[in-house]
Amino acid sequence: MKMRKVFPALLCLAPLVAIAGEPLSKFGWFADMVGSCWKGTLPDGVTEHSHCYSGQFDQFIRGTATLSAQQDGKRVEQFQGDSLFAWDDENREIIYYIWGSNGSHSRHKAMYADGDLAFPIESKKEPGRIAHRPLRHRIDNDPFEVRREVPDGDGWKTELTVLYRRSPGNQGRTRQPIRVDAASRPGWIRALRP
Repeated sequence: MKMRKVFPALLCLAPLVAIAGEPLSKFGWFADMVGSCWKGTLPDGVTEHSHCYSGQFDQFIRGTATLSAQQDGKRVEQFQGDSLFAWDDENREIIYYIWGSNGSHSRHKAMYADGDLAFPIESKKEPGRIAHRPLRHRIDNDPFEVRREVPDGDGWKTELTVLYRRSPGNQGRTRQPIRVDAASRPGWIRALRP
């Protein structure tokens, strides 16, 4: 007899469980990248940049990144980085913390601008001033484009553009520590720290 009363109550809760089952949707289309790896080749034609994304606790997005280039005829990883993205309900933006194999770490925010996802990076020399912003533009369900833009008068000027496509990858692989001296980093990486 009790089961007959409990079952209809459970049916009423089913839609609430379905809504709660998709908590990453608050990240907008960025959540669609979870569960996949993405790879792009920089304009030099030899440097590859890859990102892999996974969900954590159904509340956060974890990211891993690798930068590699051809050296002496073989591909060598030059930089590895990790990140954790969280949704800030109060400010309606993404906040994230990044750290890398070169010892760098920093906290940033990202927000949508006309459908694109902007990652403004403040100048280290002039706090409060944006040094550059990677702008992710979703092309369709697979590729996305990243434009690195710098302030130019009242607007923005594109410094470089990279097309990223979904690629096979193992997000859970164990990464070996790498050592990179500052002089061996590609120029555009050295330029990221204004």
